[in-house]
Amino acid sequence: MTELESSAQIQQTLYVSRLLILVPYTILVYEYFLTLEREVSRFWGTRPTWATFFFYLNRYSSLFGTPVVLFQYYSTTTDPKKMLMSVRCKALRAYHQYFALISQVLVAVMLIMRTFALYERNKTVLAFMVLVTLGAIVFAVSLLSTGTDVSTLSAQIAAFGCPIGTPHAKSLRLAAAWSGMLIFDVTIFALTVFKAVKLNTRRGSLLTILIRDGASKILSFPYAYLELGLAHQPFISGGATTITNVVSSVAISRLMLNLRDPAIRLPQGNNYTTRRTTEGLAISTVSPYTTEYTMDTEWTNTTED
Repeated sequence: MTELESSAQIQQTLYVSRLLILVPYTILVYEYFLTLEREVSRFWGTRPTWATFFFYLNRYSSLFGTPVVLFQYYSTTTDPKKMLMSVRCKALRAYHQYFALISQVLVAVMLIMRTFALYERNKTVLAFMVLVTLGAIVFAVSLLSTGTDVSTLSAQIAAFGCPIGTPHAKSLRLAAAWSGMLIFDVTIFALTVFKAVKLNTRRGSLLTILIRDGASKILSFPYAYLELGLAHQPFISGGATTITNVVSSVAISRLMLNLRDPAIRLPQGNNYTTRRTTEGLAISTVSPYTTEYTMDTEWTNTTED
């Protein structure tokens, strides 16, 4: 069955799809300048670690990579004779797909690192997280590779420009593929809550930080369902992906910044010493007797004789 839309409907859905890209990016830029001072004081000039590397990669790839997607959604044409536009649009659409994938992989790696450190580098927990991640990837790949991509779009929609419409059947498969990421996020959040509740028997500040920032990441969940709900709109379904990526990037950046908050790292009334890790991929450990948790340092509580 051919999917049809009038010119007025196309213009309306294009307008909404552009807002779904522009508004999240505006929030991303605002968030960057809002937290830049904290980034400078807590990350700049520190010893390079895997944690800082992924922090910068996530923060700046999202900041400078999203404008290309924005450019894609503002590049339109109804003239199929413009072959240069057609070639450029194919490249932009491919970029959008790979950029969304890489963005989620970066966030997943950082969440695994954080949870691995929280569980004192427990290899059983690491293996469990890796299995969940691989399962989500296999599930997504199987959905996207087994479906048929017969276009049901009308010629008017299919040849409109860079923000190409997505057929309804493919939109449903894409939305289902995103559910694998939801399972991963729920798993990480459950592990975080479980560990944080145990640590709360001694200290409360760590629980507050972990639950708050974990909940921020959870906020990206509804947007995958939003994509599913809007899947019948050819030009809108891709916009929810950008919202999810931006929310994920902002949430994980906030988490990294908050974990280096001096108010959390140096609580009053305790004597703390710092020991930098020197092992290759060692990230950190967290002592059950401290309130400090970070991804690239170890903190040990010392008591006076």
